[in-house]
Amino acid sequence: MSERSYWQRMSRKRMSRRGILSASARAGVGAAGLALVGCGDDDDDGQSVAQVQQQQQAMQQQAQDQAMQQQQQQAMQQDQHQQAQQQAMQQQAQEQSTQEQAEQQAAQQQAMVSEGKKYGGSIIEQSANVYETYDAQRTVASPVLQVLANVQSKLLRFENPNTGVLTGDLAEGWELPDATTIVLHLRGGVNWHDAGPGADHPSAAPGRALTPADIAWNIDRQRNKVLENGEEASNFGRSAYWGGVGSMDYDDVSLTLNLTEADATFVQGLANEFNLMNQPELVGGTEDQYTEVDASKVIGTGPYILTRWDPGEGISAVKNPNFYALPDKPYLDARVWVQTFQDPNAYRIAFEQKQVDFMSDPDPNTTLAIHDSLQDETYLTFQGVANTVAIFTPSNKAPWNDLRLTRAIDLAINRRQLIQQLHNGLGKVSGPVTWMQEAWAIPQEDLETFPGYRIDKEQDIEEARALWNAAGGPELGQIDWVTSELWASRSAWSATPGIVAEMFNQAFDTDQFNGITKPYLEIIPSWIAKDFDPFFSWIPNIEIPDARADMIGAFTTDAGSNYWEISDPYIDDTLNAAKQELDYETAYQMVREVQEYVMERGQFGRSICYNYIYPAIRYNYNHPQLSSPEEGWNFLPYSLNSVEQWVDLDDPSAEGRQPTAPVPL
Repeated sequence: MSERSYWQRMSRKRMSRRGILSASARAGVGAAGLALVGCGDDDDDGQSVAQVQQQQQAMQQQAQDQAMQQQQQQAMQQDQHQQAQQQAMQQQAQEQSTQEQAEQQAAQQQAMVSEGKKYGGSIIEQSANVYETYDAQRTVASPVLQVLANVQSKLLRFENPNTGVLTGDLAEGWELPDATTIVLHLRGGVNWHDAGPGADHPSAAPGRALTPADIAWNIDRQRNKVLENGEEASNFGRSAYWGGVGSMDYDDVSLTLNLTEADATFVQGLANEFNLMNQPELVGGTEDQYTEVDASKVIGTGPYILTRWDPGEGISAVKNPNFYALPDKPYLDARVWVQTFQDPNAYRIAFEQKQVDFMSDPDPNTTLAIHDSLQDETYLTFQGVANTVAIFTPSNKAPWNDLRLTRAIDLAINRRQLIQQLHNGLGKVSGPVTWMQEAWAIPQEDLETFPGYRIDKEQDIEEARALWNAAGGPELGQIDWVTSELWASRSAWSATPGIVAEMFNQAFDTDQFNGITKPYLEIIPSWIAKDFDPFFSWIPNIEIPDARADMIGAFTTDAGSNYWEISDPYIDDTLNAAKQELDYETAYQMVREVQEYVMERGQFGRSICYNYIYPAIRYNYNHPQLSSPEEGWNFLPYSLNSVEQWVDLDDPSAEGRQPTAPVPL
């Protein structure tokens, strides 16, 4: 990654309106003071002198009175002049802003014409069949975001998700006056949706203006992990992030976040796809039903209004005619999601019949074969998957707290073989920082020299077996190794539990390992309780390109995601210093050193394996925002595509398309 703009600090010196007025007042006092000059007369006659003195005093008093009156008149004239100047400047600025907005909109419209973008139509995609909540702040699952990112807004969003380049959303601009202060200038004219099932809910406040207090409520709710009824809730996934806010100040147009300590990663985190903003009245009034998912519990300020959310049946959202951020967007009239196709053949048939506009499959060969049969009508893109694949061992408890066992497991993982067996070779091995976080990761060519990642596995296996035997591994008896049910439910990956067990049995020349499956509804609570079984599958997805927050969350002593109870002063001190470091090269070196330290210790049971790459196929009429014509985004782009995606129904590939109609308002 060559992008460096995020790491460069910019400062601007400017005089505030109050400062200008104070300077003017001081100048006025000085000028008046120079006018108070008297003159005397030498006379030996005492009475005359006294009279003269009285006359002089009277004249001086009169002069002082006149001077004071003159000063007051000058001050009033100055105030009137300043007010007139300020009004003229404000009027000029308003006229200039109006003109600039008109010119910007005209330029945007012209750019769209030149780019060939078109308005209208809808996009049809598949959805999940199960959603654990309608609340983005209490989920760890990206399918929830696939829906809500089109309906709700964030403070900032990614203009380029892969490099971390930011643009405004609810905040149209931001400043960093110092290392612990972030000033967000909130956009005017933002209103909560005034139509749809959510707007009709008795608890909702439809159509009202978004306020800084709404933003503060969303932040307080997460950092304190407290519901409206006063109960504590442990499932606020971003509570650690928002816990970095010590206090907030706000007025009608801005919100100031006062951080507890310097954090160079914090601003980028505002664009995290999970940091969507709820309406306090509606979500606060339905918190006791947060697992009962339907459209009536969702209201937002985003580009679409949710009109249906029936898990396992269908979801739809229609264009918000009052969308604030970009008056000329979104392009689409609606978005529709149909239920997930458990049968890959049914999914393929639906795509070939143009009942869905996008398709991918866990088996890349399926996607490639469909493209081969529809080359004139479709195109392929390739993208990394931010849901990292990992192996967890519970090194916080016996027997896995013997790090010889943990390191033996880490060495025995044949990462490249798993990529080949499960993903047809489409993927790259990842160290403690994934290869998708390119600016922070250990380069692939360097990673090949690290134990556990060596291309020639013979030395890794030899060292792994020696450690396993020395730590009493053969005496542990039968070991159940968990693969998530969601992973194993995909036909291309159904053999995974057996593949993982056989990988370890071969490495240690044993038959101790057995592959089993469990649902995430059991797996995730066991992680939080720090009482989990050895595990292989996806772990929660990477959310931003900056890797420092992920490393801190996994390895520092008090971090909520430190499921292994790692407590190492060197790691704590180094990563916390890296978080506050504004010089990119210095921060990178700190993170690199911690990665190497962690890998020498078997990653403490958090054995990152790889991130795979999947091909996606779309019809030529389907135009999402992409990293390049051949590459999709490695990080979740839902908020970006909610305003940028469009369809060309005049393209020949749209012939015979059978779109599912959205539920209208």
